[in-house]
Amino acid sequence: MHRQEILDHVRNIILATNNGLFPDDVSEFASMTYDLGMDSFHLESMISRLKDEVADIEFTPWYIKASRRGHDTVGSLVDFIDERLVRSVPAELPEGRATHLSNAGPAELDVEVA
Repeated sequence: MHRQEILDHVRNIILATNNGLFPDDVSEFASMTYDLGMDSFHLESMISRLKDEVADIEFTPWYIKASRRGHDTVGSLVDFIDERLVRSVPAELPEGRATHLSNAGPAELDVEVA
């Protein structure tokens, strides 16, 4: 999932959980609490939907950072999700060959060493 797709999805969830907002209100730089008027219930509803629909990510580090004034922007949440999704994608091996490591032992890995 690309960053723009994450941003669009987060915007849609925010709009679905806050009936009084318009799409133009939900900019990347909007503070969720100050600009969008989201309270803890709205935030938790949004995070629950994101966990179900995007990825099962632990959002506590984002909550901690977002608790500081000005750090609870839509963009900061999108960046947080994007970083976690990138970390969860297995890196490709040389020559674009990916290997599933879950059940493979060292002798079973399909890796060429130069």
